[in-house]
Amino acid sequence: MALTGGWKILDIKACDLPEKVASGFSEVFGGMVGATYIPVVYCATQVVAGINHMILCKQTLATKDASEAIVKVILHEQLPVDGGKFSLLNIENIVKGY
Repeated sequence: MALTGGWKILDIKACDLPEKVASGFSEVFGGMVGATYIPVVYCATQVVAGINHMILCKQTLATKDASEAIVKVILHEQLPVDGGKFSLLNIENIVKGY
């Protein structure tokens, strides 16, 4: 049932991430419990001591009502000299669905 004034998160297909980022995304979210994340827009990169990758994702919580949201995910890629591994820096809610 639609909620007046609420947002309905649409069925969104996953975007194609660059190979290295896709591998890092799987590395970070592969073993996560409690929610699933589908990358829908690969938005931006930021050069720091490594590279930060901004990805908009559809988040589905593993709850009875399986609530959905659009979230901004920041993944950090270490410099190759530091191992080149990916880690999760931040997940920020953009819009929560009903």
